Amino acid sequence: MSLKPWREVAIPHSDVLKGTFQQAEFAADISAVRSGKAPDIYKDAALFFDRTYITEGMALLLTQVALRLAGQGGEPVIQLQTAFGGGKTHTLLAVLHLATRKCALSEMPGVASLIEKAGIIDLPKANVAVIDGTAHSPGQAWKEGRTTIKTLWGELAWQLGKSEGCDLVRENDANGTAPSKKVLQQLLEQYAPCVVLMDEIVAYVGQFEDGKALSG
Repeated sequence: MSLKPWREVAIPHSDVLKGTFQQAEFAADISAVRSGKAPDIYKDAALFFDRTYITEGMALLLTQVALRLAGQGGEPVIQLQTAFGGGKTHTLLAVLHLATRKCALSEMPGVASLIEKAGIIDLPKANVAVIDGTAHSPGQAWKEGRTTIKTLWGELAWQLGKSEGCDLVRENDANGTAPSKKVLQQLLEQYAPCVVLMDEIVAYVGQFEDGKALSG
């Protein structure tokens, strides 16, 4: 018995068959998704999961996040270890959509069954902060609304609680000093449940120059 051609077993999407897809669309940008500037295949949760194969690792991660948000355990901190091009940003986007979903779980292919399997009845949405190490540079302030931000913890506070959140770390942000454990705990508790997604942090840290004082 001969094997079927692969294209009959795993039928490509129509844009691939027609040759109309653009390779640039496959470069996931988590900051662009957060700001609403990404292509629909990334910013639309239903479309994103329709085109995403949920691997065993991604399923485990989504389950852990869901359990944590539902108050049923789950790991509080998870480090993704993948090589370049290993799907780390894509996986973070899956978590982003799960936590901020703008559609029903049933409209996100493959997700509802994971939640049901985990025994979760009520999955709350979360405040999500996306800390992208390629979005900003140390020593260069940036604007979020009318608020000037100089550090990553200032960005974290803004994304979780806007100007009110920034008030908690305003002095640290202005001075470029790290906030205390107590302040960060207060920030996270005040805007709980929350999810903090960090991507390309090494790229950000790598911009600090030896012997040069920069805030960030």
